[in-house]
Order: sequence, then C-alpha cells, then structure tokens
Amino acid sequence: MKNLVAMITGGAKGIGRACAETFLESGHSVSLISRTASELKQTEKELLAKYPGKVFSFCGDISSAPTVKDWFKKTIETLGYPTTLVNNAGIFVNKSVVDQNLEDWEKVIRVNLTGAFLCAQELFRMALSHTGPKSIINMSSLAGIRGTEKFPGLSSYVASKFALVGLTESLAVEGRKFGIRVNCIAPGAVGTEMLKKALPELKAEATPKDIAKLVYFLSAPEQSSVLTGSTLEVFSNAT
Repeated sequence: MKNLVAMITGGAKGIGRACAETFLESGHSVSLISRTASELKQTEKELLAKYPGKVFSFCGDISSAPTVKDWFKKTIETLGYPTTLVNNAGIFVNKSVVDQNLEDWEKVIRVNLTGAFLCAQELFRMALSHTGPKSIINMSSLAGIRGTEKFPGLSSYVASKFALVGLTESLAVEGRKFGIRVNCIAPGAVGTEMLKKALPELKAEATPKDIAKLVYFLSAPEQSSVLTGSTLEVFSNAT
C-alpha cells in the first residue's frame, strides 16, 4: 500500500481526533498538532496502542510560521511526506463587539485563518519537489456561510470562518498545477467541547465522527477526485 500520511491540526480531541481515528482505520499514518500537551499526549498514547508506529504528535501553535515548518519537517522524518492536510484547529472568543479588544480579535484570526494558511503554504512548498496527488480540507462552519443564523458575541469567529471559505477557493485555483485539491467543510452544530462552551443551549445531533467521514471522503481521490474549491455545508438537527 502506498504510504499515506494525514496531518491534522487541532488533533487532540473533538473533530480532529475523530479524523485521526478515521484515517488510521483506512490505513493512513497520522501526524497531530495541538497546543495542549496533556491532551495531545493522551490521544497519542491511546491511538498508538491500537496503531503502533502510525501516530506522531507535535505540541505547538499553528499561528507561528517556524512552528509549522518544524511540524512538517519532523512529520516527514518520522512518517513520510503528507498526502492530506486537515486544517481543523479553531478557537473562539465570545465577547460583544464593544467589549472585544484587538488582542481578542487577532488571536482568533491568527489561529483560525493564518494557521490554516501557513499549513497550506508548507504543503504547497513541499509539492514543488515531492509530486503526487494531495488534498487539503479546511474546517469552516455554517457560521461562515451567507444567510445562516449568526449568534451574538462571535464576530471574530464568524469572520475567520467566512475567510476560510474564500481561502479554500483561492488555494484550489493555485493547487491545480501541483495536483493539490482543496475543499472545505462547513458544519453546523456538532457535539464537541467547543460547542458546549460557545453555545451551551444547543444540543447537536451530528457527531465528530460524522464530520470525520466527510473529511475522509474529500481526501480520497478515488471518491472525490472531481471536487476542488468546494464547500460542503452540513445542516443537521440541533435543539
């Protein structure tokens, strides 16, 4: 089997961890990055127990360009060249516009948008010398889709998720000559810790595993080779 490697940001829990499990089940190796060392190490330990030699973890902040470069370098040394990048990491600040300071705003944009750009940029640079089909999946949100319901206090999060959709479309155009397909998923409410913190009143029917299956679908050329520059909007029941 071809050596398939998926790199996943925000891989310690929630949708990121579900993606890791789904890719491992399909025969991939996975490289995970997260800022929370304790959660990351626990996830790595649990996954390695089931998939020995198939998991690498790296603690760091994807909004830092040197950190992203180091993550890619060590992933390649440990597992091989990545064939899929999942830009899943995301944070939010729940503050009204009048209460939100510039630091709050920039922190969300740096992680949710700049981090995705930096990771994609490294995959593009790698593709200059390491050819072959590759895919990037960006994790936006229904909050980043025109005409969907918006909630007060989440302006920076909403702005970052709209921008991810635009980044996806732009990267898809540039990715064609490199054999890189770039797509996006915009889920509604998903049963994660982030949802509980951001909107505790919502109860989601969709699970992280449901979203992970869609991520895998978009990553697999045999299933979605004609898709690039697309955003899959995931409407599911929430009460």
